[in-house]
Amino acid sequence: MDGIIFENLDHICENIANGSKFQQWAYAKFMELVEYKAESTALFVDTVNPAYTSQRCSHCGFTHEDNRDDKEFECLDCGYEVNADYNAAKNIANRYCGYIHRGQKSRGGWATSQLALKSGTLNVNGDYTPTELLG
Repeated sequence: MDGIIFENLDHICENIANGSKFQQWAYAKFMELVEYKAESTALFVDTVNPAYTSQRCSHCGFTHEDNRDDKEFECLDCGYEVNADYNAAKNIANRYCGYIHRGQKSRGGWATSQLALKSGTLNVNGDYTPTELLG
């Protein structure tokens, strides 16, 4: 089964400094629309805890606020460099795989064996296979 995984930003939106009610509404509406569209497909929608997904290195696991500089991510520990949003997406996938690996199931009650990213797949053990090797 295929799905879409997001960070659960419900509480973060409430805490945006000078955040408007529109910003909070826009996030909620976006999630509502994605869930609505997914209902007519075989896709599911689920969320993970967002803590440190943008500061954690998806390559070595080192977490530090200075790893991310706007759109760029460079790990202060291992030197891994990548687009910051892509790094965060890999961390979201890693976190979701971790939930499944520990025996937790999605809201739909199923478990998965791997998650697909644009650049490859990630399995529940954290093993990453780049797309060029898949095919």
